[in-house]
Amino acid sequence: MSALKIITQTYLNKFSNTTKLIRETINKTCKQIVIIPSYCEPELEKTLNSLLNCVQPTIITEVIIVLNCAQGDAEAKEFHKKQKTELEQLFTVNGNLVFHFILADDLPAKHAGVGLARKIGMDEAIRRFEEIEYDGLLVCLDGDCTVNKNYLVELEKLATNPETYNTICLHFEHDIENEKDETLKKGIIYYELFLRYYKEALAYCKFLYAFQTIGSSMAVKASIYCKAGGMNKRKAGEDFYFLNKVFHYGKVIELNTTIVYPSSRISTRVPFGTGRAQQNFIDKKDEIFETYSFQSFEDLKLFFSYDLYESSFDLNSVPPSIKHFLVENNFENKLNEIKNNTTSKQQFQKRFFDWFDAFMLLKFIHFARDNYYPNKAVGSEATALLKKKENSFPTTNEKDLLIYLRKIQIKLSNFN
Repeated sequence: MSALKIITQTYLNKFSNTTKLIRETINKTCKQIVIIPSYCEPELEKTLNSLLNCVQPTIITEVIIVLNCAQGDAEAKEFHKKQKTELEQLFTVNGNLVFHFILADDLPAKHAGVGLARKIGMDEAIRRFEEIEYDGLLVCLDGDCTVNKNYLVELEKLATNPETYNTICLHFEHDIENEKDETLKKGIIYYELFLRYYKEALAYCKFLYAFQTIGSSMAVKASIYCKAGGMNKRKAGEDFYFLNKVFHYGKVIELNTTIVYPSSRISTRVPFGTGRAQQNFIDKKDEIFETYSFQSFEDLKLFFSYDLYESSFDLNSVPPSIKHFLVENNFENKLNEIKNNTTSKQQFQKRFFDWFDAFMLLKFIHFARDNYYPNKAVGSEATALLKKKENSFPTTNEKDLLIYLRKIQIKLSNFN
C-alpha cells in the first residue's frame, strides 16, 4: 500500500461520516477537483457556466456540486431536486470538465451549513483521488462566484506538480465596477478593503501566516487535507478555522495570476462573512465601516521583533496590550516549553507560530480592541498602514485604497 493511500484511508476511516457518493469511475488523468457547496443558490448555473467558459485544462478536471439543506427543510429540498434535474441536463461532461451533483438534503439541523457541505464534497474528492492514488488538488469555490478565464489552467500548473505546494490562496476581487446598487457597491468596497487591510497588517507585523482566508478562493493538496483532519462542520468561519490548520504544514502559495469574483449580495444565513457584512452595513444606515485599530498591529510588530529564542524576555518591555494578553494566556510557561522542545531558531519559530497562530492572533486583536484600542474607520486605518510603507499616501478614498492594496497583493510586495 502506498504512503498516500495509507494517509487517505486513515482519514476516511476516522473522520468521514459518508460513504462513496459518486458511482462513476474517476479518469486516471484527473489531478484537480473543484468543490462547490450550494444552498438554494439561484446563481449556481452562472457559476458553472463561468467554469465552462474557462480556457479548457489539458487534464480532466472534475466539479463536485453539493446541493445541501437540513432535515425537514421541505422548500429547499424541492428547490434542489428540481435544480439538480435541470442542471444535470446542461452540465455532464464538457471537454475536459466532468460535473457531478450530490444531493445532501437530510443533514442534521445542528450541523447543516457550509462547513458540512464543503466537507461532504471534499471527502468525496479524497475518495476519488484515492482510487487513482494521486495527491490531487481540492479547489474550493462557492455557488455565487464567477472566475477568470484562466482559472482552471493556472490551477492545473500546480495540480500537476503536487510537490511544489500544500495550500493555495487565490486572488479574489469583488466586482465593484458592475454593481448597480450604490449602497451594495459602497458596502463591498468597505468590506474588501477591511479584508485587504487585515492581511497587509499581518504582513507588516511579520506574522508568519499573512494570508487571506476566503472559502471561495482556497485550495489544498489531498494529503494535507487528510493530515489536518479535513474540513470542519462549522456553519460560518469554516474557511478561517480550516486554513489555520493547514497553514501549519507550510508551503502556502498565493496564486495571483487568476481571479475569483465573489458575490457582493446581502445574506443573513451566517453570522459573519461577505453577505452578513453587507446586511450589517445597510442596517446601520450610515457611511462608517470600522475595523481594528492599526495600533494593535504596531504592538504586535514590536513583540514579534524580539529574539525570543536566544534572549531573555521581559514582559515589561512590551506595550501594555501585549503584556496583559500574554499574562492571561500563560505566556512565560509556554515560552519555556517551546524553548525546551526546540534545538534551533528555525524550529523555535515554527513551534512558536504553531501556538501564536491566526486564531491566537485574532484573539489578541479582539482583546486589544475591547481593552485598549477601539475600532476606527477602515479608510483611516488603511491609510495609517500605507503611510508606514510610503511615509505618505495622498488619499483616504476607500475605493482608491482598495485598488492600491489589490495591486500590492497581486505583486506579492508585502512589507518587509
